Amino acid sequence: MSRKTSTKPHPTRSAPKKTAAPTRAVLPVRPHTGPEFITEAQIAAAYAARLAELPLIPITAWMPQPDGSVRAHFPSGATLTRTPDTTGFDALTPCPQGAVHHNHITTRAQLREAAAAAAHCSNLHGRPRTLTLAQGVATTADTQALTRNDIATGLANRAADEKPKEHPQP
Repeated sequence: MSRKTSTKPHPTRSAPKKTAAPTRAVLPVRPHTGPEFITEAQIAAAYAARLAELPLIPITAWMPQPDGSVRAHFPSGATLTRTPDTTGFDALTPCPQGAVHHNHITTRAQLREAAAAAAHCSNLHGRPRTLTLAQGVATTADTQALTRNDIATGLANRAADEKPKEHPQP
């Protein structure tokens, strides 16, 4: 008895499928937002700020300036500047009148005092003063009304009081 053999593959059998190589996970890439190094001035400023118990400012928030100093900005608009080879910081705090107040500070208490002084500033810093309606009424109540005759008499009396000046003799 012989068996019948065939060269055709069996229809229910199939070749093993090849699986794809596992893909590697993509590693996160840090965005490039500035210099890839930290300067000694930034480290020194952050260390000095921590010693002075100033609000915590990250090292990278101290931005190097062309003159060698470093500067950090607060959300309130205040700015701290530290110059190498000096003690303390220069605080620039804006006031409601539009000016910027400059104070040299060495402690957190001095920074609070500088911010409070700038917030309560009422100095116009050279700008012309604008009166409100209530201030204008108070100002006119303090003045006196003059007639033309009073003005003319006042000018005549002042002219009579003035004497002509003599020219110096050589």
